[in-house]
Amino acid sequence: MAYGSRVTWDTIRELPFGSLSDTYAAIGVGLTKAGRIVKITNNTNETLYISDDGVNDKLKLPENSFELWDITTNKALEDKPQFLEVGKIFYARHITAVAPTSGWVSIEVLTVETGS
Repeated sequence: MAYGSRVTWDTIRELPFGSLSDTYAAIGVGLTKAGRIVKITNNTNETLYISDDGVNDKLKLPENSFELWDITTNKALEDKPQFLEVGKIFYARHITAVAPTSGWVSIEVLTVETGS
């Protein structure tokens, strides 16, 4: 049976605490598919800034927390919903003068594909 679309997971992206500094570092590679639902987890013991351009601070994520966004809530594919584009890279840096000493930051993305 053919369906209009299906939800799939993109590859998880992680950056360990030892790779975080006061300058932005990429959290893995760019998205391989358009992102529909995104979860960013800060499992470190320090507050982090998150960016999608590696230059400007976009999100402030407290230690041991996460944010979850459903970008296309209540939208069907035929309604031309908004997605995070293929190739989008996320970045993280610590805010305080003290770098994290444990944990990791991760990006988890659900995507939608047309077809069966």
